[in-house]
Amino acid sequence: MMVLKGIEKGSCDGRCRTSWTKIIRNALKSTQNPLGLTPEQRKSLAAKLDSMKGKKKGNIARTNDKYANRPSPPFPANKNCGKTKKGNDGNMYKSVPNKNGVCAWRKV
Repeated sequence: MMVLKGIEKGSCDGRCRTSWTKIIRNALKSTQNPLGLTPEQRKSLAAKLDSMKGKKKGNIARTNDKYANRPSPPFPANKNCGKTKKGNDGNMYKSVPNKNGVCAWRKV
């Protein structure tokens, strides 16, 4: 439960958040009940995880290598098409679609 509170507050992001939520989900799916929870606690924990599911998607900065080790912003360009964001190098970037409709970050 303390881990979930940390995730909700934002003190556990990126890989920490992903790995802990996977571990907790797998423990809840297990028939052996490794967490030692009552059925009510299992339901409330599952509901809490489900409510947090949507919070990660969208414009939360990604911490994996694909997004962290590049000069452009740590967001997928296709999900932010037409928007301007600050890049990892400190410059401003705009997500611009190409002729096929696929967006890419371009310096402003």
